[in-house]
Amino acid sequence: MQIRKVLVLTGIVAAVGLAAFAGVATADSTPDPTVQAEKLLASYGKTNQKLAACMKEKGLPFNGGLAKSDVVDAFGTIDQGALTAKVRERIAARTAATPDDPNEALFAGMSVEQQGVWGDALNDCSAKVDFEASGGAAGQAKTAELQRAALNSPEVRAASATYVTCMRGAGFAVDSDPFVIPLHVAEAERGTTATDMATAAKYDAAWRGCVQPWQAALDKKLFG
Repeated sequence: MQIRKVLVLTGIVAAVGLAAFAGVATADSTPDPTVQAEKLLASYGKTNQKLAACMKEKGLPFNGGLAKSDVVDAFGTIDQGALTAKVRERIAARTAATPDDPNEALFAGMSVEQQGVWGDALNDCSAKVDFEASGGAAGQAKTAELQRAALNSPEVRAASATYVTCMRGAGFAVDSDPFVIPLHVAEAERGTTATDMATAAKYDAAWRGCVQPWQAALDKKLFG
């Protein structure tokens, strides 16, 4: 499940550079609640394109388009009070027009061995892109500090508890850290039987839904 890690870490790396976008207003001085979200979404797109370029250098395919989770994460940073009917319609339209995972078909068409190679390469490219985007060692230290503060905030801790409850409701006992995968699920992801694939797919579907409140809380804490 390497893709999940890439998608969420993108928002953390972008935190330092996107804080300045808060409070942008339109020409008539009426604040547009979607401006910051659009900027964040654009940063996701740029990061995905850098990942695609890195994967191409390794001789591997990668669709650098946005995923539905990118849209949900970005627009999840908008304050609930600013979600008018018109804004909700715009968000719904953007979400509906975006695929769940632009690399889903590509990944599904690979053999187990190819998936392993592809996943390892993607993790390597993710680390490389994150390092460059964060400004090197000094930038990563600042990003890590922001991340620690956000993760330890009451809001994100509460969202972690919500995530755990949601996953338990789906039949999975999980850690409060969304990136700690239960052992039997990790084994299923490496397996090849129909049961293994069903378990992995069920967990992935539950994870994508349950992690959203946590991701939104983290993004809001990071981006203000």
